[in-house]
Amino acid sequence: MRVYKTEKNLQKVWDDLDNACGLIEDSMEKLSRMSNIPKDLKDSIESIDFSAIVGLKNEVEELLEKLKGEI
Repeated sequence: MRVYKTEKNLQKVWDDLDNACGLIEDSMEKLSRMSNIPKDLKDSIESIDFSAIVGLKNEVEELLEKLKGEI
């Protein structure tokens, strides 16, 4: 099924990415505060890099702004 590049669809994608970032960050914070967490898990938490998701969110935001400018 094809989904068109509309302001509404792009905004939904941006909102989903923003919510995902928040949920992942909250989960990592909760895990990092727990006692007796295995070292491997703590290392995994510290190695997660949000830059790819944030970069994607920024690109969607730029596309959304361009689309708004065309209207």
